[in-house]
Amino acid sequence: MIHDTKFLTHPLESKPKHGTISKMKVGTDKKIKRLATLANISQKLRSAGQKIVLCHGVFDLVHPGHIKHFQSAKRHGDILIVTITADKYVNKGPGRPIFVQQLRAEVLAAIEIIDYVAIVNSPSSIDAIEAVKPDFYIKGPDYKNRKPQKTIPTKLQEEKSTVEKHGGKLIYTDDEIVFSSSKLISEYLDVYPKKTKNYLDAFKKKYTSEMIIGQFEKMSDIKALVIGDAIIDQYHYALPIGKSSKEPVLVHQYIYSESYIGGVLATANHIAALSKHVSLVTLLGKQKSFKNFIIRKLRPEVTAKFYFQSRGSTIIKRRFLDVNTKQKLFQISYMKDEFILPEKTEAQVLEFLDHEIPRHDLIVVNDFGHNIMTDAIIRLICRKANFLALNVQTNSANFGFNIVTKYPRADYICIDDQEIRLATHDKHGNLQMLIRKIYQRMRCRLVVVTKGPNGSLAYTKENGFYESPALTDKIVDRVGAGDALFAITAPCVYAGLPPEEVVLIGNVAGALKVQIMGNKSQIELVDMVKFINRLLK
Repeated sequence: MIHDTKFLTHPLESKPKHGTISKMKVGTDKKIKRLATLANISQKLRSAGQKIVLCHGVFDLVHPGHIKHFQSAKRHGDILIVTITADKYVNKGPGRPIFVQQLRAEVLAAIEIIDYVAIVNSPSSIDAIEAVKPDFYIKGPDYKNRKPQKTIPTKLQEEKSTVEKHGGKLIYTDDEIVFSSSKLISEYLDVYPKKTKNYLDAFKKKYTSEMIIGQFEKMSDIKALVIGDAIIDQYHYALPIGKSSKEPVLVHQYIYSESYIGGVLATANHIAALSKHVSLVTLLGKQKSFKNFIIRKLRPEVTAKFYFQSRGSTIIKRRFLDVNTKQKLFQISYMKDEFILPEKTEAQVLEFLDHEIPRHDLIVVNDFGHNIMTDAIIRLICRKANFLALNVQTNSANFGFNIVTKYPRADYICIDDQEIRLATHDKHGNLQMLIRKIYQRMRCRLVVVTKGPNGSLAYTKENGFYESPALTDKIVDRVGAGDALFAITAPCVYAGLPPEEVVLIGNVAGALKVQIMGNKSQIELVDMVKFINRLLK
């Protein structure tokens, strides 16, 4: 029931001398607590013999199904706590969440049956469960009826284990009224641009989320070999404090820094979201190899084969950012532009690849133009690869020189608009015409060209062109979005998914990636599944 009065009955505001819990009227704002504060409150309630019930979700659009769910939950205990996912962790598609976290919390606090509300700064309810230690953790009947998929991890099992670790129990309600917030939002609210809504409506007539998600399971046994340049991304956060008194320079105060694995290392991690068998071949520096750091950051599904330069460091791209806005200020790259792979090392790489390429289904090349991909290595890969997925990138260190046509062939090519124009030496020509030209020259099965905020465009001779819009307007960091799209789509193309599925899945991966700072974390299959489910409701 929604209350519009200023004061509500609340179970824990003062403790009388006899030790029982008294009730007093408090404003709805008093029901909203920090999670750490809620942990202390919960401990006191348990000591007083109160049974605690926890519900968790996004609750972006509160509807009758939620009210029935809360009523069912409250029957299992004395205190009902509802926690919500913070805005930055809501991966439900374009325009989501509809309402900001504070407003979502206030709406829930206005419901009389709810005793406390908290915002959780993490993508799941685990932190809430650890803090509250509920006697009962309540999920709706739709969760009980979901069919588990063996290769797709489910957070529900982790939640169940965490609840039981603290002596609690997971309970499914049997509410007769079940609504989907995402479906209601999709059908009745204009959260998507018209172009995106028309695209999704047309897509849903041919494909369901179950069809797409079911195909992910078939990719788990693909043996992928990933080759390319290793990069360490360093993000240094600083606070602008004013102009120097002696120089025309804006002075920044260092606050903190973070390091992530980038380049082909990130690509291998993304592919491991779909495949259980990922091999990685890359080149590290001799002095500053970052080998141990890289091994710690690689997913367990990735087996790495490292080669080392005769001198120098692993490539480092150090970015300086405003700590408040996260806007990038400038970048310093640590690399040897004149570096040439030593003949001895090249021979070792060639010998390894000659043996390993036939043992893998899918060969993925992520070429950043930093000189691991020599002519001899390129020729070997193109000659021996059963299926070659290729991404050749233009950046400040190789602009105009590192182009896709330095490879004689590929089965799947994924590059951006600028890169295909450089490859065809055509700055203003019709993009579709340029795609056809590369498709024919490279003798490939599929070309995907990414267009940033304008989505992506796919082409095959059999199906023609297929375009997909971008699927988010929430941008944290664009770095690595194209790599994530390429990494996730490569197994999909190998598995034979139709182009329209490939570009949707790729844009889902890109949408998830731009919500992550740098490569702080990789694309997770469970997040892709949730995103696709929400899009196609």
